[in-house]
Amino acid sequence: MRRFIAFAGVTTASLAIVVAQQTQTPAPQPQGQQPQGQAPQQGQRQGAAPAKPIVPLAVSTIVRNPDPYIGEYVSVTAPVEQPLTKSAFSVDQDKTKTDKEILVIAPTLTGAVEANAYVTVLGELVKFDPEEAKKKAQVYSKNYNLDLSPELAEKYRGKPAVVAKAVVVNATGVDIARVLPPPLTPEEEAFQKIMKQVGPANTALRGAIEKMDGAGVKDQVAILTQAFAKTEAFWKSRGKPDAVGFAAEAKKHAEAVSAAATAGKWDEAKTSAGPLGQQCQSCHTAYRERLDDGSFRIKTGSN
Repeated sequence: MRRFIAFAGVTTASLAIVVAQQTQTPAPQPQGQQPQGQAPQQGQRQGAAPAKPIVPLAVSTIVRNPDPYIGEYVSVTAPVEQPLTKSAFSVDQDKTKTDKEILVIAPTLTGAVEANAYVTVLGELVKFDPEEAKKKAQVYSKNYNLDLSPELAEKYRGKPAVVAKAVVVNATGVDIARVLPPPLTPEEEAFQKIMKQVGPANTALRGAIEKMDGAGVKDQVAILTQAFAKTEAFWKSRGKPDAVGFAAEAKKHAEAVSAAATAGKWDEAKTSAGPLGQQCQSCHTAYRERLDDGSFRIKTGSN
């Protein structure tokens, strides 16, 4: 039992960290006895909303007195009472009893939950109403339709339920409600390969400058200028003049590094290398986002 409690604590803490990273909002300060943490921004995929602290609760606490926590973002660790649909299941305080279960609506669920398996659920606690639950679930999955039968909808109506952003299976530590990104287009795949060249080449360039290695500088500048030229073309085709400008400016700094190194002016080479990386960072800030699976993509609406 001690091992389970320790693992559940680690899982919940890790989940809070992941969500905090996804929202990219500073974690709130503790208020009174409220635990530190950060819930997902409610409109994260369709518009920003203020972050709320995560409140860890037991199922028995929610069943006994739900009202103080309605509208809060909660984390609940409990065994699955029963899978209900592709996007809904119930959890219970004790897997040997069925009188303290609460409904979980997980609109982005991508894996199956098994009866009696311990999970950690993170989401907003609500009093279940089918239409309201559907609206809240659509924050996480735009086209979501509640798939409970009329009988199940009536069974849980008015009772506490969690509209979940994350569902971690404790035995594996895998969030089975994590939103998976769509496949890359051929154009995006080609662009991603270009971007993967830039970081290592920039690092190698700086190393060559430190060693005053003219041949090394020349090799890395050739990689970078070609990558930045392709980056310019990519963004020009998408009508993003600021991104085109970032790439053009980075290419200019790379060429300045090469010219300075060729002339043996290594201090000038170092000076030109700094702004090169800054242009990359400016473009990443404007046009790159981290998705739920940890990968990076062009920001939605930027293409």
